[in-house]
Amino acid sequence: MVTKEFILTKELLTNENLRSAFKNNFELAHFAIRLARYYVHAGHEISLADLFDQIRKNPSSKFLEDLESLEKEEE
Repeated sequence: MVTKEFILTKELLTNENLRSAFKNNFELAHFAIRLARYYVHAGHEISLADLFDQIRKNPSSKFLEDLESLEKEEE
């Protein structure tokens, strides 16, 4: 029996849901890597599901640029 939680988790981890915000898979992967790098440098632990959730909430490059500029200011 497949649970509702399993279906939701599977849906969250598929890139089909994320691809609509990006031109192609490479752009999505590059964005995810940059965002994950920010969290690691900032000392935060993040799971893949949380990373995808952040991308869904803020898929714009402006968001990522703001985070990276905050990181540079802290150094």
